[in-house]
Amino acid sequence: MKGPLFHLIDYFRGVEPFQLFIISVFGVLAFLFICIPVHECAHAFVAKRLGDDTAERRGRLTLNPFAHIDLIGVIMMFVCSIGWAKPTPVDLRRCTKVKMRTANVLVSAAGPLSNIIMALLFTIIFRLIVMFGGGSVMAQIALIVYYIANLNAFLAVFNLIPVPPFDGYHILASFLPAKALVFVERNGQIIHLVLLILLVSGYASIPIGWLSDKIMEFFFFATSFIK
Repeated sequence: MKGPLFHLIDYFRGVEPFQLFIISVFGVLAFLFICIPVHECAHAFVAKRLGDDTAERRGRLTLNPFAHIDLIGVIMMFVCSIGWAKPTPVDLRRCTKVKMRTANVLVSAAGPLSNIIMALLFTIIFRLIVMFGGGSVMAQIALIVYYIANLNAFLAVFNLIPVPPFDGYHILASFLPAKALVFVERNGQIIHLVLLILLVSGYASIPIGWLSDKIMEFFFFATSFIK
């Protein structure tokens, strides 16, 4: 079975460099204005369901992208395809419907899970476009859609990095002993610096990209009935 990258390469063949640039720009813009708002709104929605309306009161329980977009995160998205949004404000003490640790896991996991779901949905849309579409314009639209699917899978894995302030850390922190949490907090600046160097250099993208590719390979296989 060919992985999604091989299928993507098949569609890239014959496309001019300028067209590839336009496709990537449209893909990133759609990602910023659709996928990031859904990710952050998912955090706010789950928090609200658990009893905390902090995000809602601050105007973050919305799909309006301008309520979530962080300027530096947008710039980083264009520079190295890894970006972020403003953190969604959550007061776990107000999540009275479950224990605080459980609330931390559920609220934190909601964002990456929303990206996994969107990666699957955009993969299905890609399959449908390929099945019913035709011509160069539809092929380029298919590329943009599949690019967004890949970015969603990448963002899901990226946000599960067990380093603050990512969602993965909040999930892990619910199970770590107090000493481990104190160690992370004391060495937070060093951890952030190392992570930033790995991100800018591209080394962090290797394991993240490998895992996100595996997710897309599974989705591509799971949607193979659409042909």
